[in-house]
Amino acid sequence: MLNRAVYRLFWTGAVCFCITPVLWSDTAAGLRAFHSKDYATALREWTEAANKGQAEGQYNLGMLYLKGLGVAKNPEEAFRWFRLAGEQGQANAQFQVGLMREKGVGVAQDFGQAQIWFKLAAERGDSEAEVSLAELYDEGHGVPKDLTRAVYWFRMAAEQGLPEAQSRLGACYASGKGVHKDLTMAYFWLTLAAKQHDQNAEKQKSEIAPSLSADEIAKTELSAAQWKPKPMQGQTPIQAH
Repeated sequence: MLNRAVYRLFWTGAVCFCITPVLWSDTAAGLRAFHSKDYATALREWTEAANKGQAEGQYNLGMLYLKGLGVAKNPEEAFRWFRLAGEQGQANAQFQVGLMREKGVGVAQDFGQAQIWFKLAAERGDSEAEVSLAELYDEGHGVPKDLTRAVYWFRMAAEQGLPEAQSRLGACYASGKGVHKDLTMAYFWLTLAAKQHDQNAEKQKSEIAPSLSADEIAKTELSAAQWKPKPMQGQTPIQAH
């Protein structure tokens, strides 16, 4: 069984390309060219795949336009291809459409549209989309402020192992924001995030520790050590650095 794709915020410098278990020849040829840093060939192959309506080809082509690999950077063209792939249910593309709508990159900023596209990807189990959706509910951007829904989506992402979501969920338990205040649960989720080097979680964890007994801390640390993220299905991540 294939693992879900690891999505990356497009402005961090990392590029993730995705494939499905069964590849069309154009998409596969583009992938081989991309790995060889032959971006011109990747562009040609993925353009052909995209024009045939292949969702993965459309998504990958959008990434080339977004990052300016083998072609001049063109966020507007990237958005167009992401949207076409997203309309076919391609979760990576749905997340990117939401992200571009949220930030106003390549398209007018629209938090309401961002929420729609994040939700589509989140419902397919994408943890980055889940935490992005949670933040919209937490801040009331594009949707009515709803702390209970924010906690729900933070939890969904946290259970998949996303440290940012684990840190945010821990903070919610610590403050009682959107959930019943529970310092033991706060310590648990902050411990998981801290294990992945989330500095904010480290700080909050140290602030909560004095309020817990040594026994509570020991039991929570043990539970965190035994915890495993929920497996997800999806596309295979193909990452370029």
